[in-house]
Amino acid sequence: MRGVHDKIQIENPKGGNKAFIDIGLNNLFAVVFNHTDVAMLIKGSTVKAEYYWWKREIGTYQAIRDWLRNHGFESWKKYHAFYLHAVFKRRERLRHYYRTAIRFLAKTLWQIGIDEVFIGYPYLVSQDNGNEFNTNIWWYTKVINWLGEVLQEYGIKLHVVNEYGTSKQCSICNAEHENGRVKRELYICPVTGIKINADINAARNIAKKVGYKTPTPKKILTYIVTTNGIKPITPKEGVTPETPKIKPRPTERGGGHTMGNAQIPTRIEGFST
Repeated sequence: MRGVHDKIQIENPKGGNKAFIDIGLNNLFAVVFNHTDVAMLIKGSTVKAEYYWWKREIGTYQAIRDWLRNHGFESWKKYHAFYLHAVFKRRERLRHYYRTAIRFLAKTLWQIGIDEVFIGYPYLVSQDNGNEFNTNIWWYTKVINWLGEVLQEYGIKLHVVNEYGTSKQCSICNAEHENGRVKRELYICPVTGIKINADINAARNIAKKVGYKTPTPKKILTYIVTTNGIKPITPKEGVTPETPKIKPRPTERGGGHTMGNAQIPTRIEGFST
């Protein structure tokens, strides 16, 4: 089919709640709500790792290609093809991670009854503080546009808000603190001494910009983007890490070789020797 296509709305909003999002790179999405004290974080560390892995591959192919071409070897064309393929793979891999996170976020917002989303736009961030992170890795304009398209499928409206100053402003005492953000993800209010995630703090300030109040988050659900989808980092309630159980030392012949008190198995379950 050719021509202009409109997005098809497949669902209607389940409720009338509002969500407020601060987008970034270390945390792709920091989300707070006007109806609950639970917040969300979707980590972007895998996006950075993917970018730098392919950056190394691209640099390697480019260096070999240039050396071969400068010394008159025709084989440079093969490495040029490798170089172009690596550039393509890097772009597609990053796109996959972003689209996966966006699809998960949109569906989650729909499930908890959100009908409007307000997202902060980092106005002039690349001009005022341009670096490799916010010009090559962080596709904030594409991310906002993609999120708007997916939210439209669920009947959720997206509003873009200028987030200028939301990182410095304290969502607890409403004052601006130059040194409030002491670490990458930690914001401490100098007045009250209360600690809060820096991106969650910015998301709460975005809510204030559009006239909404959000409860102070008491629980943060944290997720990470992987190749196979979104995986939760926050452990389930009542679940604690368990110590792996060691099988008892066999007493019958052929159970395995021993070294001191340690057992070296000779057969793994599911595989025969």
